[in-house]
Amino acid sequence: MNNKKINFFDLSRQWSETKNNLTEKINSVLDSQSYIGGKFIETFETNFSKYLNVKHAISCNSGTDALLMALDVIGMKKNEIVLTTPFSFIASSSEILALEGHAVFIDIDDKTYNIDTNKIEIWINNECELKNNNLIHKNTGYRVAGILPVDIFGQCADYKKIKEIAQKYNLWIIQDSCQAVGSLDEDGIMAGNHGDITCFSFYPTKNLGAFGDGGACTTNDPILAEKLLRYRNHGRKNHYNYIEHGINSRLDGIQAAILDEKLKLLNSLNDRRCEIASIYSKELANINFIQLPKEINGKHVYHQYCIKLNNINREELMSSLSSMGVGTNIYYPKGLNLIDFLNKEPRLKTECPISDNLTQTILALPIWPELTNEEVLYICEKFKEVINNKIDLKIESVSQLNI
Repeated sequence: MNNKKINFFDLSRQWSETKNNLTEKINSVLDSQSYIGGKFIETFETNFSKYLNVKHAISCNSGTDALLMALDVIGMKKNEIVLTTPFSFIASSSEILALEGHAVFIDIDDKTYNIDTNKIEIWINNECELKNNNLIHKNTGYRVAGILPVDIFGQCADYKKIKEIAQKYNLWIIQDSCQAVGSLDEDGIMAGNHGDITCFSFYPTKNLGAFGDGGACTTNDPILAEKLLRYRNHGRKNHYNYIEHGINSRLDGIQAAILDEKLKLLNSLNDRRCEIASIYSKELANINFIQLPKEINGKHVYHQYCIKLNNINREELMSSLSSMGVGTNIYYPKGLNLIDFLNKEPRLKTECPISDNLTQTILALPIWPELTNEEVLYICEKFKEVINNKIDLKIESVSQLNI
């Protein structure tokens, strides 16, 4: 088979397949001049909440803003602690810092790469005490306020256990489902319903992607929904009636119209991602030097398909695949627990060896839904060819991984 050119991610085919409908939708917004607020926003929010089977969906400017809004509206205060994962995009922790809180990083499960609920309990038991129904970190005196799990790569975290912990210690839950729209937990409950507030991103590469930035918060709590609505619009209750602090974070009409149209395709696009993942998992199953993704907590929607390399030189592997036309990527090259500005309080520093190892050994393969089966099989063929023929990819000692 001659070398092909397969980008790690490509939107051109999706655009070709959808541009007639999407252009019509965009033109309808331009004709109406309903650019901020109005019917296009209302229609998308209604349809998005119906899709997720959640009571309230509040759109905003980005997934990062969704996290900021959720943390501020939930009532996180200065110096409060939020338990979260080190293995994530930076926004899941940077917005805790933005509100002068502290992210405490709990290491991840070595199969799902989501936050390890057993390690949450171990940290609480070792580091905290209950005082007047508040969980207090013994060494700093800071209150532990909540848990912010991330549904990494498209798979729900273990919310059954997370909710038990939250109820036991009077903690709120903010669910970061920016990578997991359409995923289900083991009980068939859709992402968007597991936290007091759930956050979504509509960045163009996401499973449900806009043509720019976009995000949303969802909740089943009407009081939180009202607060989120005000917060995204300068704290305004109604016309020029400002009653609290807020920000300017409004999804525009064009993005809402695009998202509403693409929402109709989301199930089929997610199903196609699952089909591609199934091909990868079948074709790469017998390779000794890799660990394939595990689908454990319900339906995985494969925002990314990431494998773990064992004693393989990742950079050499990526270079060899690139020379054969196969694009790859790394999510994530550095854990959040190793970023200095996110770890300002040394008394809250934690060790995250599984995350640290994974940042040095993980590799993402292309999984955009417009890939053909032939292309996916080509990727698998070239991957196996490199692994089998390039003996220099094998690393003699773990020390060469720089971990």
